[in-house]
Amino acid sequence: MEITKDEKYLIIKVPLKQGIYNPYMDEVVGKMDNIVGVIEGDDFGFANYIDMSYKNKGPQLTPMFLHFWDGEVDVFKTLCKELGIDIYEYPLCSKCGKPIYGAYTWKEGGEVCFKCDRS
Repeated sequence: MEITKDEKYLIIKVPLKQGIYNPYMDEVVGKMDNIVGVIEGDDFGFANYIDMSYKNKGPQLTPMFLHFWDGEVDVFKTLCKELGIDIYEYPLCSKCGKPIYGAYTWKEGGEVCFKCDRS
C-alpha cells in the first residue's frame, strides 16, 4: 500500500493483485486478486483477500479497510462491477437482521446467527 497526498487529496494506492505464496515451496507461485467489495447488511466497502490456497482453502477476508459512504448498496455494486472487483455479501440473520460472520444454523425462516440460536 502506498499513501501520499497532494494539495487537495489523501491518495491511497492499494495493489489490485497479490502474490500467491506457497510457504512449503518458499516461493510465489502465481497472482490473485487483492481487493474485494464487501457487503455487511447496511455497511459496505472494500477489504483484502487473504490467500489460503496453500491449505487448499478459498481466500479469507480482512475487515474493511475503506467504508463506502457515497450512496446506496446498488451504487456500490455498480462501482465494483465497473472496477472489475468481486463482491462478497455476508448472509443476514433471519431473526435479528445482523450479518453472520461465521457458523450459523438453518431454522424455519432462514439462517440464524449463533446468538439468536441460543436465545
